[in-house]
Amino acid sequence: MKKKRLFVVLTVVVLLSAFAGAGIQNAFASTPSASGDDGIKIVSFSTDKDVYSAKEEMDVFLSVYSPEDISDVLIKVSGVKSRKGVYYVSYSSEQNLTAGENNVSFNKTLPSCSKCAGISQGTYVIDASVTHDDEVVTATHSIAITSKPNTIITVDIGVEEAKRMIDSESEDYILLDVRTEEVYDPAHIPGALSIPLSELSNRTEELNTSKKIVVYSVNGSNSTIACDILIKNGSKRVYNVLGGINAWNESGYAVVSTAQSNSDLPGFNATSILEVPGFEAAFAIAALLVVAYRVRRRRLDE
Repeated sequence: MKKKRLFVVLTVVVLLSAFAGAGIQNAFASTPSASGDDGIKIVSFSTDKDVYSAKEEMDVFLSVYSPEDISDVLIKVSGVKSRKGVYYVSYSSEQNLTAGENNVSFNKTLPSCSKCAGISQGTYVIDASVTHDDEVVTATHSIAITSKPNTIITVDIGVEEAKRMIDSESEDYILLDVRTEEVYDPAHIPGALSIPLSELSNRTEELNTSKKIVVYSVNGSNSTIACDILIKNGSKRVYNVLGGINAWNESGYAVVSTAQSNSDLPGFNATSILEVPGFEAAFAIAALLVVAYRVRRRRLDE
């Protein structure tokens, strides 16, 4: 009887270990990206610089990923729209894409007189679209145009462009969160450095001013102020994330806590053990084995 009891106990333990192990593996395994490589994607969209003045030439670069050789793909780029409704950056071409990344580049010259052309100083958005059959993918890139050469101003960017910058894993930028630590610690954009706005004027020396500094706040208002402080203190490439972390959250992009950022297991999610896949099935089987054992024991006792 003791051997049978030991056998049942060992069986339960083995099953629990097997299912629990599978559940833990599922919990820590990286989930493949939903986008994957199953369609056309705009990998990068940029210009040779992000602040221009009148008469300057602008080089535009677009990298498009295709999962296979595809023909008759329409690539369109348009932006820098004047008050007169004229697009001073415009490009359209039907191309064949090969499997992998395909690079597209072109050059445009801005008007010799911005004011005459109806272009005032500020940020302008350039849109790109890649169309094949019914599939359309889009991206935006922001630039700033100044009224005088060598003027440094903030470039306003959307969260989609900020996300693309982060995904590029470039080391040429610093992501700066100017909210208070009380709201930064529970949830911030991955990789963001925390310097509250109230402390920024006294801590600008902590930032490498040769890099792009991408700034966000709650809704974009305080980050606008922070960008002005950075420019006054010597930063030459400053970017304000429009809508702040509110817009980031609305777009469904990930945030992390300080605890997650400092964890030795990147991306670890402290999920309840009962929520890990495999545990419910393991406990159900274990319960059935226990019931079966008790029934058998009762019959033997009779």
